[in-house]
Amino acid sequence: MEVRYENGWNGNGWLLDRMNRMMKDFPSTVPARHLRPAVDVVEDKDGYRFYFELPGLKNESIDVRVENGNLILAAERKRPEWSKETRVHVSERAYGAIRRSFTVPEDAAQDRVNASYKDGVLEVKVEKRPEAKPVKIQVN
Repeated sequence: MEVRYENGWNGNGWLLDRMNRMMKDFPSTVPARHLRPAVDVVEDKDGYRFYFELPGLKNESIDVRVENGNLILAAERKRPEWSKETRVHVSERAYGAIRRSFTVPEDAAQDRVNASYKDGVLEVKVEKRPEAKPVKIQVN
């Protein structure tokens, strides 16, 4: 089976034909050092929240830690094992070691970190140190 990459453009096809030949000759399994999941990092008055996209993983396969001032996420997405008779026609999902690291801000309480995983999104909350939080002072 030939996999063709097309964009719907009705040109003369020479560029697309050249790209298709290049993609056909390109090895389908390019080793990657680490997968880098998409992440959102937000801050509010109470702390920092990291939202990592990790679809298809189980809670126990995710390792989150604070080490030497860094928040570290590590996991692994294993390639499914298919029987020898199975032919894989397209394989676009990424497999392998997953790793992201962020320096924890100075006002963060490195010992006040919790994580939850739901619907393929890992949420890591890092609280701010109490002395770093703003305090409203009542004026009499």
